[in-house]
Amino acid sequence: VALGKMSLFDWNSSYRLEDEDPRFHPDVKVEPVPPTDLPALPGFRPSNLPRPSSAKRQSLSFVNGYMMAQSPLPAKHLPYQAFQSAPKSRPMTAPVGMEKDVLDPTDVSGRYSFFRKKADRENCNIALPFCPESKLPSFLEHDRRVLLFNAYYEEDVLQSAIEEKRIHTCEMYLYVEDGTMEIIQTKQENSGIVQGRFLRRSRVAKPGSSSYYEIDDLKIGSQVVIYSRTFRIVSCNESTRDYVLKYHGWDEEDVETLPLPHDRFEKSNKEKMRRESGVPGVDRNRKMNDLKQVMESMLGKESSMTDRGMFLECGTDSLCFHVLWDDRERLYGDIQYFLLFYYLADDTVEIMRTNAKNDGRDTFPKLLKRSKLPKNGRVSDSDCYTWKDLAIGQTVSVFGRTMLIARSDPFTRQYYLSNGVTLRDDMPLQVAEKKIEVKRVIPPYNGFGTEEDSLRSCTGGLNQPPPKKDLQKMRDKNGVILRFNAQLVSATADDATRRFVFQFFMEDDTIAIREPPVKNSGVMGGNFLRRQTMKHENGSYYAAKDMYVGNIVDIVGHQFLLLNADEYTYRLMECDDRTFPFSNFSRLHEIVTSNHNEIKSYFITNYEGTGILDQEGLAKCWKSLGIQMNTQELLTIWRKLDKKGKGKVAFTKLLKLAAEDAFGSQR
Repeated sequence: VALGKMSLFDWNSSYRLEDEDPRFHPDVKVEPVPPTDLPALPGFRPSNLPRPSSAKRQSLSFVNGYMMAQSPLPAKHLPYQAFQSAPKSRPMTAPVGMEKDVLDPTDVSGRYSFFRKKADRENCNIALPFCPESKLPSFLEHDRRVLLFNAYYEEDVLQSAIEEKRIHTCEMYLYVEDGTMEIIQTKQENSGIVQGRFLRRSRVAKPGSSSYYEIDDLKIGSQVVIYSRTFRIVSCNESTRDYVLKYHGWDEEDVETLPLPHDRFEKSNKEKMRRESGVPGVDRNRKMNDLKQVMESMLGKESSMTDRGMFLECGTDSLCFHVLWDDRERLYGDIQYFLLFYYLADDTVEIMRTNAKNDGRDTFPKLLKRSKLPKNGRVSDSDCYTWKDLAIGQTVSVFGRTMLIARSDPFTRQYYLSNGVTLRDDMPLQVAEKKIEVKRVIPPYNGFGTEEDSLRSCTGGLNQPPPKKDLQKMRDKNGVILRFNAQLVSATADDATRRFVFQFFMEDDTIAIREPPVKNSGVMGGNFLRRQTMKHENGSYYAAKDMYVGNIVDIVGHQFLLLNADEYTYRLMECDDRTFPFSNFSRLHEIVTSNHNEIKSYFITNYEGTGILDQEGLAKCWKSLGIQMNTQELLTIWRKLDKKGKGKVAFTKLLKLAAEDAFGSQR
């Protein structure tokens, strides 16, 4: 880098800039050096050059109360670097601070004096803050210019018998100054849908394009898609029509008004509102409100004078009765007391409730507002209660509520006496309370848990303890199981050959059934019934007394015939004759001894010479003698005869058993 004429490599520590550069000598006059001869280094720039301003001027401001767009700075206010590059262009607006006053109201190149402002105000002139050749900006040229278009869009209506499509009418506002749009949906009375502003003021882009909707896109009959809604433009107002014809070159066809489509829902809604609003000549099929009738008469509407005679005669006189409503037959029903007022002027009835202290009921003014009270629940002038139907001791039906008339006031008694009717004495209002027996209905078993658990939840609180068990029985009968060989009673040949192990657990009276697997039988063995309690057809549970040979047990629609039992079961039943009465040998021995002679005669008559008796022969003997015994009782006697289990015994043992007494001695 060169410093003047000296190179960086020729630098000497004793060299001073004062010796070479005369600017560092105070006595020497320094002539200004042209800017092009100075190097672009700090310290070699002339100090008299103005520093460029980095601030940016506003382009929009208010001058003399008018909005104006400011022009660039004039040449004498530009920085030093802008002398060579500043374009020679005419400023758009006049700078502020000019001392020249102008007389032309359209010229703002000079100062807008107070004298000129006063003259413009007196002559109603408008001084524009722009040059005559300049153009107004868009926000001033189209200030507050809004175009109004009427449009509609259709919406499908599902599951409605009145309409298939609903027409939504809208007003589209286009702001010309910035091209923004606003859509307001026209409100309909009692439409049941949300209405009002559909689109806030904003620019709307065309679907699938980066351009925005302009004025020429909103011609009458055109369709505009905005956020998946297709708007069809049908008309515009007069100002919009004049503007687009004058400035945008539209034809008369582009602004021709189109009819709106037929809307069935709007038509039916208008007819309903005509009925509701009281249009003359429209049958509303309802009684006019009393307050509305009073207001119309106050405004000058003529009213009928047919029923004014009773009003002028009776005025506001009314008959008062004390009535009571006994509703104790219903759940949570109670006795309630009311006052019944009968107005003589128009034969109307009003019922009000009498509130007692701390009765626990919410206070309400009226049970029945003043109106005619029908006898059968339907309002009809020919079938309503009159004063002749009201008497002490009689009942009044108030829309399904039967009320008893108990008392009356002195004015009521005097009115009835004047008409030749004598009321009976007052009845006591206090009625003896009826004790209603509420029967508890137990719901059916739902299949979850046991029936005891379900029943327990219906007989107490929310947090119920489990049902109690017979612990003494569980300790005494722990491990005691009755096992039987059972056969399925069925008309099917395959089921007749199936055998089951029927188990009864005496500790908790539960039953379990298993089927031993048989090869090539086509039936899988295993658990047929898991261990659980079972019920008879009458609803009682199976107990130990129901377990005996020959009995048919019904388990969930399957009938099991108990064929025989194991030795442990036989001995257990014979030892506990109270629980198992069919295994009580003492009772059976008395039956045998009482028929000793008949048994002896039977064997003498039917003796075949062998002297052998089997179990079938014993059953045949009992049947011929008319002795009624089931299979378990026959097994009990046979086990006493055949103690060794050979299957055959001499008939003399039976005769000997019949001849013995209860203690085993011969009679």
